[in-house]
Amino acid sequence: MYIMSETGGIFMKKFLSLLAALSILLSFSACSEKNSREKEEAELDAVSSSMTGTLTSYTGSEVSIETEDGQKLSFEDCSSAEIQCVNGIIPGNEVTLVYVGGIDGTDTSNVRVRRIITEDDNSSVMSLAEKAKEDIAQAGGMVSPEDEEDAGQDLPDSGVEVESTRQTAYVVSSVNVRADALSGSEILGVLDGGDSVTVTGICANGWYRVIYEGKTGYVWRDYLSL
Repeated sequence: MYIMSETGGIFMKKFLSLLAALSILLSFSACSEKNSREKEEAELDAVSSSMTGTLTSYTGSEVSIETEDGQKLSFEDCSSAEIQCVNGIIPGNEVTLVYVGGIDGTDTSNVRVRRIITEDDNSSVMSLAEKAKEDIAQAGGMVSPEDEEDAGQDLPDSGVEVESTRQTAYVVSSVNVRADALSGSEILGVLDGGDSVTVTGICANGWYRVIYEGKTGYVWRDYLSL
């Protein structure tokens, strides 16, 4: 029994030593990965530029601004950009874009936006939108051609998957209604801030399918609140 116990003790010590070594190895690996990311970010910070302007559009994959001198610029490579804001980000906010790459006139194809920063507090806009939402709920909605069951059920030409729903939403700020769930697609019209709209689908890429003038349209999610 003594021999077995001693053997078991030796085995346990080896096992615990192995676990300790593995734990140290994993910690070292995680630390190395973190240090590597921090080093990469620091290197990018060293070569990054910044630009300030008024936000005119943000779809999640593309951001557009108007600079102080009236120049209008759009940046398509911003899907992985870090958003630093107070209460959301909406058109009209003053934003600072931190980016890498070069801008040639209005050509931003070689630019990658790393951060989108705004210090504007949109809480008052959100409060107004919440009140509009309550008013819509109390009114019980409006009966119009937009509420017909067969309206707003078309699938997007881009082939994006759509989860069906039927909800009334309010418009946070003026936004283009597009013919497809895709930035740059045909503009059908404009919804103004405070308007209500029926949402009939949530697209997998972040767009909302809506009923617009009895037809199917698409609006980027940041402009609507369900």
